[in-house]
Amino acid sequence: MQAITTTSREQFVSDYCLVVDNDFNAYAEIMDKQETEVKNVSGLSDVLRAEFETYISQVVEREKENGHEVGSLLISQMLIGWGSDVFDDIARHYIQLKTEAN
Repeated sequence: MQAITTTSREQFVSDYCLVVDNDFNAYAEIMDKQETEVKNVSGLSDVLRAEFETYISQVVEREKENGHEVGSLLISQMLIGWGSDVFDDIARHYIQLKTEAN
């Protein structure tokens, strides 16, 4: 029996969607976005990526200011720079949910 292998990309998408799907306000915010309404994958992907990277950059800066240089570098290294394909997958997830709801 072979073990199921999950790529880091798949895990990131799964974790992101798990968190957002289980937070009413975050979920509603994505579902109400114009890009979701018109099923614009690349547009929604760009918006979600920008929001995520802005938030992570703010966390990184706070940690750095609090003297946690290594922690800030780890957060930055691990969470910024996933690329558009990852956020395209996330956008597709929410557009699919929106399509199913209508």
